[in-house]
Amino acid sequence: MVNLRKLAAIDIAFLGSKIVIAEFAVGVAFCVALGAFIALRAHSASQVALAVYFVLLGINYVPLLFYAVAITRARSARGELGDELDGQRRAMAKYRRQSLLLLIPLLPPILALMQERGRIQRG
Repeated sequence: MVNLRKLAAIDIAFLGSKIVIAEFAVGVAFCVALGAFIALRAHSASQVALAVYFVLLGINYVPLLFYAVAITRARSARGELGDELDGQRRAMAKYRRQSLLLLIPLLPPILALMQERGRIQRG
């Protein structure tokens, strides 16, 4: 299963926190705005469906944005990844594949809720 916290951490470790936070914030704002724009101009069910998809896509970036801010504040990007950074190419390939799950509406927020619940239960 994809670990969204590590997905945000690896981006921060390689790209820097300012770029990653900006990327995720723009991802939220742009996708939601584009979805709203399409919805306002929609004349068919397929256009409404596209609008809903873009809004949900924007919502998918919300947990990543929260994780990126939390990781940046704690300055823990490399710590979040542990020894995974020893094999940089392998780690990047793994998380690049997993990032495709961001295209599935509402999957990342659901995963984030499940992962946070698990973290709280573990203590």
